[in-house]
Amino acid sequence: MARRAKTRPAERPELSRLETEVMDVVWDLGECSSAEVIAAFSKKRLLAPTTIRTVLAKLRKKGYLEPIPTIEPGFRLRATVQRESVARRTLRNLVANLFGGCPRQAIAYLLKDEKLNETDLEEIRRLIDSQQRRSAS
Repeated sequence: MARRAKTRPAERPELSRLETEVMDVVWDLGECSSAEVIAAFSKKRLLAPTTIRTVLAKLRKKGYLEPIPTIEPGFRLRATVQRESVARRTLRNLVANLFGGCPRQAIAYLLKDEKLNETDLEEIRRLIDSQQRRSAS
């Protein structure tokens, strides 16, 4: 059987909200069966198993999942792209579409509207300091 050529994450179609939720379960589980995805997903949100299987099929067609040969009945799935890669692309698109491509506006919005504790603020300060050191060198 011929394998489909792998595409880079940026070349794959965007994920819908539901597809992202299902991928989140797959990333948490690692290699998994559709039954395992359904069981884990049902702990987060009630959805018909057929709907989840349909989403898994769409994710395979879009190139986000691939089947893994196994001796078990059926097959197991694994993600073909890392969560960080999808998160990075989604965030870039969000900043481009909602904040005119300006990360500063997105960050300002988050700082104003999110409830950040002192630990979060300290981590943000460390990230800014680190970025400033890299820019200066």
